Amino acid sequence: MHQRELALADAAERGKGSFMTFDAPFISLAFGVVLFALYGWTMQAPEKALAAYRLYPRSIWPGRILMAISVIWFAYNLNQVDLGGFNTLKKALWVLVPVICYLIVRFIPDLLSVRALCTFCLLAGKSVLIAVRWQSGPAPIAVALLIYLLMVKCMFLVVYPHFWLRGISWLEAKPGRLKPMLFSGMAVAVALIVSGFLSLKM
Repeated sequence: MHQRELALADAAERGKGSFMTFDAPFISLAFGVVLFALYGWTMQAPEKALAAYRLYPRSIWPGRILMAISVIWFAYNLNQVDLGGFNTLKKALWVLVPVICYLIVRFIPDLLSVRALCTFCLLAGKSVLIAVRWQSGPAPIAVALLIYLLMVKCMFLVVYPHFWLRGISWLEAKPGRLKPMLFSGMAVAVALIVSGFLSLKM
């Protein structure tokens, strides 16, 4: 326990400047519970779940809200960077943020909810990695692996959001394709939960 407290203190010191300083076991448990609930719901009501997953990309306001949050978050991160002689240009962010939000909503409306969700996940993933990178135990490793896999998937979907719908169509084409995916997802969720509990005991 003493080693874990020292690791957390070191992580807090190194992670100054980031507003996410969560404990790695907490993050691992939270991800595990959320994923387990999501895959469990999909397993219990597959038709309803797949219908919801298919409708989400065409939804309007979730995409707009998530994109606005992501643009503001990116501007916040950029504002923390020392640009040397160009620091005075940061004042332009007050004007650029609403302009960029408008341009994205106006000219990239197609499947914006997928792009916005994935952009948000990329920004959140970066903050989570910063929060757990100096912590000890199996939880940081499990969380980092999950985040890197999600970030690769999100980068792909930002560029090719139509693969979200193609993936749903592929799962619906043959009923037997859904169960292996759900079982593998629940296995990942259980691994995250176990890693979180093991790290709490260290």
